[in-house]
Amino acid sequence: MPAANLLGKEGAGFLMAMDRINVNRLLHCPTMIGLAQNLLDRSIAHAKNRKQFGRSIGDFQAIQHMLANMAIGIYAGRSMVLAAAAKADTGQDIRKEAAMCKVFCSEKAFEVSDLAVQIHGNVGITKGHPVEVLFRTLRMYRIVVGTSEIQRNTIVRALLKESKGLPQNQ
Repeated sequence: MPAANLLGKEGAGFLMAMDRINVNRLLHCPTMIGLAQNLLDRSIAHAKNRKQFGRSIGDFQAIQHMLANMAIGIYAGRSMVLAAAAKADTGQDIRKEAAMCKVFCSEKAFEVSDLAVQIHGNVGITKGHPVEVLFRTLRMYRIVVGTSEIQRNTIVRALLKESKGLPQNQ
């Protein structure tokens, strides 16, 4: 291979790819958060408009708690991603943070989609309905660019490497 075709240092391609995959993991998170926000918005509108027992289902505490939990997860995910992105902007290693964001955002966004299906009832699982499509899409994000299990392996390796630990007698 001509030297002009070489990217980076010879033999360091895997490390370059792994640096990029960390950014890719982080970059998927805003999409997941945005899809979860879309589901929350749809669920709020549905809760306001759907009537049951003579009143809006949004008046029922169980539905209110589901909506609140959806909002909490979205806010937490958004906050994590912003913190990790700020660290990336300074050029620091974000391997652990990107993996944590990927796990949290993919699992929380899927949880939001599950709650949206619950709020929408049978219409939420009707093939082609936006809630059903987003449910399937968000399930996929728990797999792409490394499963949650792989992300947890990355996180614990970083934790063990970083940890100074407590003295054994404490």
